Amino acid sequence: MLKFKDVNSDVESRMRDFEKIRIKFKTDVKKAEAKKAAAGKEGKGILKSISEFFSDTPKAPKELNGKK
Repeated sequence: MLKFKDVNSDVESRMRDFEKIRIKFKTDVKKAEAKKAAAGKEGKGILKSISEFFSDTPKAPKELNGKK
């Protein structure tokens, strides 16, 4: 027969282990989200880049031969 004190200490140790795992999981999720957000900012993708290139209106030069 188990004593209440033994069972209680076992539950407490398991709760501490669970809390450690939960914190580690939360940090891993945040790292993955940050990595995904950073990856989205760096590369647009070739199709989006091409479509932006053709959709942009050409910019007229501000000065031609020194005249405005």
